[in-house]
Amino acid sequence: MYMYYLADQRLKPLVKGRGHVSAEIVKLERPVSFLGDLDPKTGVLAGINIVGKILALPYVKGSTVGPYVLWNAAKRGKSPLAIVAEKPDLMLVTACVLAGVPLFEGRVDAKCINIDLETGAYEICK
Repeated sequence: MYMYYLADQRLKPLVKGRGHVSAEIVKLERPVSFLGDLDPKTGVLAGINIVGKILALPYVKGSTVGPYVLWNAAKRGKSPLAIVAEKPDLMLVTACVLAGVPLFEGRVDAKCINIDLETGAYEICK
């Protein structure tokens, strides 16, 4: 199956993955902390289930323990498929590397996208 992408629909990959995924976007308008806002047993972040979805947020806040909370969620199969952050920082990059969750810098306003986890090229779901 070939996917066609528009040149302007590309996110900057910071932690690359493999393959393509088509998933719903969970968009948060405020920053969150993985320590305190994420339940690693259920995959609920700030009251919203993020399991099997792409998480889009402005940035994360919190301590150095946050990456281990995301890692714990990933170990249980309760992490997002990918994260898109407008302002990623070292703690978010560390969290995604530990958890094996692809991370992209940018902004997505769609409700669902098909994304190449290596290049960040995407199209809106049809």
